[in-house]
Amino acid sequence: MWRKAAAVSLVTAPILLAVATGVDPALGDDQGYGIYRAHPGATQWHSLLLHWAWVLFVPGLLGLLAPIRRRGAGPARVAWVAVLLGLATFSALMAMDFFLLALEQTLPDAQVAAVDTRFQEQLLTVAGWQWPGLLGWALAMLLVPVAAARARVVNWWTAGAALVGMALYLAFAISPVPVNLLGPVVLAGAYAAAAWQLLRPRAAAAEPDSFGVFRARTGLAALVAAPVVLGAGVVSAPSGTFAAHPTQTQVSALLLHYGWLLFVPAVLSVAARGGRFTRVAAGVTVLALLNFSALMVGDAADLAARQVLDAATADRVGETLGGYPLFTFGWMVPGMVLSLLGLVAVLAGAAVDRLARWWVPVLGFAGVAAFLVVPVGVAGLAGPVLLLAAFGLTGREPRRPREETGEPVAVAG
Repeated sequence: MWRKAAAVSLVTAPILLAVATGVDPALGDDQGYGIYRAHPGATQWHSLLLHWAWVLFVPGLLGLLAPIRRRGAGPARVAWVAVLLGLATFSALMAMDFFLLALEQTLPDAQVAAVDTRFQEQLLTVAGWQWPGLLGWALAMLLVPVAAARARVVNWWTAGAALVGMALYLAFAISPVPVNLLGPVVLAGAYAAAAWQLLRPRAAAAEPDSFGVFRARTGLAALVAAPVVLGAGVVSAPSGTFAAHPTQTQVSALLLHYGWLLFVPAVLSVAARGGRFTRVAAGVTVLALLNFSALMVGDAADLAARQVLDAATADRVGETLGGYPLFTFGWMVPGMVLSLLGLVAVLAGAAVDRLARWWVPVLGFAGVAAFLVVPVGVAGLAGPVLLLAAFGLTGREPRRPREETGEPVAVAG
C-alpha cells in the first residue's frame, strides 16, 4: 500500500508543478508589486498548486527511500531529514503569495513593499523558515534520486533525468511559457519512470537494513520530540499582541511549525507496526500535518503587517486573506481538521492493533481537545502533555495476547 501511494504521489506532484508553473502570473522580467493584484485568480491557483506539488513530493520521495537498506544509506539519511524538515518547510513558504495578494488588494504598492521588507528583515523567520526550507528543498530533490539509484531502487538514467529536470526548473522557472515548463515536464517523465520502477517486484537485498534501523529509531524519538517541541511553542506564544512581542512571536511560530512537522515521522512510526486502518489514517494525517504546520508562517507575516500598519489596516489584510476560498478550503481547513482528527484516529488504530491500550486514544482525544480550548500559555501545556503521554505509550513494545499455559492447546492434524 505504501509503495502504491508513493507512486501516485511521484506521478501527481510534477504534474501539479507543471500546471502551477504554467499559470504563474509573475513570469518574465516584470517581477514588481501589483502583478498579483492584476491576476488574483491565477495567483491563488499558482500558490495552492505549487504548495500541493511540493507536499506530494514528500510521500513520493520518502517512498523512493523506503526500500534502501545498506547500499546508499548514507545519502538516504541526509535526504530523509531534508524531505521531512526541509522540503515540507519550503512548501509552507507558498503561503506568502496569498499574503502578498491580500496586501496588494488592500494597500498601495508602497505599503506592500514596506510590509514585505519588514518580513524579510525578521532574522529568526528567515533563519528558521527560508534557510532550512531552501536548503532542504535542494538537498531533497538532488539526493533522493542519487540515493535511490545507488541502492538500485531506480536506474541511473531515471536519477539523471530527475537531476536534469531539477536543473531546468531552477534555470527557467520564471521564464515565459513554454520555456518554464521544460523542468516540470522532464521531472514528470523522470518520476513517472521512478514510480514504475518502485512498483516492480524485487527480492530484498541480502544486506543489513541500516537505513531501516535509522528510520525506526528516528520515528520512535519523534513520538516524544513532537509533543515536547509543540509544548515549547505553546508556552513561548506571546500573551499580548504580536507587535509587542516580536521575538516571542517568531520563536513560537517556528516551534509550533516544527512540532506539528515532527508528528509526521511519529505517526509513520506507529503505522509501520499497525494494520491497514492505521496505515490509511497515518497517510491522511501526514498530508494534513504538512498543510497545518505550514500555516504557522502566518504568525510571522501578521507580525510584519502589524509592525508597519495600524491595527485596523492589519486586521483588514487578515480578513482579506481569510476570504480566499482556495486558501481556506484548499489548505487551511483540511490541514487543521484532518491533522487533529487524524492524530486521534492513528492512536485509535494503534489500540485496535494492540500496540497500545484502549485508553491511549482517549488521552490523545483529550490532548487535542485541550489544545483547542487553551492553545497558548502555560495552561496550554495540558494538550501537548496529554499527547506526549499518548504517543509515548505507543512507542512501547506491542502488547501481546496472554499465553495460556495451564491447559494443552489442541492442534489440527
